[in-house]
Amino acid sequence: MLALYGSIAIIVASSVIYHLAQKSIAGGGSLFASLATAYGMAMLLSLAGMFFQTGRIDVAEILSTRNWQVLLLGLAIFGIEIGVLLTYRAGASVSTLPIIVNGVVMACLIPIGVLLYREQVSLTSLFGVLLVASGVWVLCSSGHA
Repeated sequence: MLALYGSIAIIVASSVIYHLAQKSIAGGGSLFASLATAYGMAMLLSLAGMFFQTGRIDVAEILSTRNWQVLLLGLAIFGIEIGVLLTYRAGASVSTLPIIVNGVVMACLIPIGVLLYREQVSLTSLFGVLLVASGVWVLCSSGHA
């Protein structure tokens, strides 16, 4: 239970920091220089994590991990980063962008989870989806997108 909620706490804290940082750098400078710097920091942290997990940094393992899922993850991360930076540069609000984006992503992932991974959707989950969808609709229709 601690692993589950501890991991969720890491995601929440990191997401808050992520949006605050994105909103702060969105106003000027090269988008790609900002991303390169952020990715450099992420690489250093990933290498440190690899060292603490295995006791070594295995360059051969890093270079051999080229399956399509890892490459697709890299593409998705890049798309998210550029998309968020551009959206904040266009004037998006830090208080509504995460709600809208995560609500739409949730709507996309639910049928994918059911069809590809055989996940179950309960009535409680469907009620939550309706609440989130209505919140996204209210934010978008009132011009807060």
